[in-house]
Amino acid sequence: MDPKDMQKWQREKAKELFDYSHKLLDAAKDLSAHHLAEMEWGMKNALDSAKSAAKNDLEKLKGLQDDAAKEAAKRAATYQKKVKSVLKDIGESAADETEKHLEQVRSSLVSWLEDAENKMPSHADKISKVVHEMSTTGQKMFQEGRKIVNQVAETAEKNLDEMVKKSSGKK
Repeated sequence: MDPKDMQKWQREKAKELFDYSHKLLDAAKDLSAHHLAEMEWGMKNALDSAKSAAKNDLEKLKGLQDDAAKEAAKRAATYQKKVKSVLKDIGESAADETEKHLEQVRSSLVSWLEDAENKMPSHADKISKVVHEMSTTGQKMFQEGRKIVNQVAETAEKNLDEMVKKSSGKK
């Protein structure tokens, strides 16, 4: 890779890191907004419970606690989905960027080998073919690994959802 290409690549990487940091910041903003709403809801619930306890209205207190438990379960499920969505988006974009960089490294390696082929002795073409096949195989392995990770995550999510449904059904 010549110095101009290297500088261009470094600028692209810096821009991608900057964009990625903004994605992380946006994700943090989304999650902190949810935490703030959760705190406000908790404070309102605590205030209602305190008022009922002060009036010795145990029936109403028990009803408030039951309603709060149901609402908390709903809110937790919503939050879980939001977190999964944010993490999935971040993970997908990181994997896409990694794949792009791997492709660039592979193409640089192939071009270097093609250039070196002209300067090396007669068996250089065999070496370059081996290296080319290895880099192509590595890229395919990365893509397959990414598919496997996504499948495992989906299976785990389905299992968690089933467990939540079973546990809420027993209650």
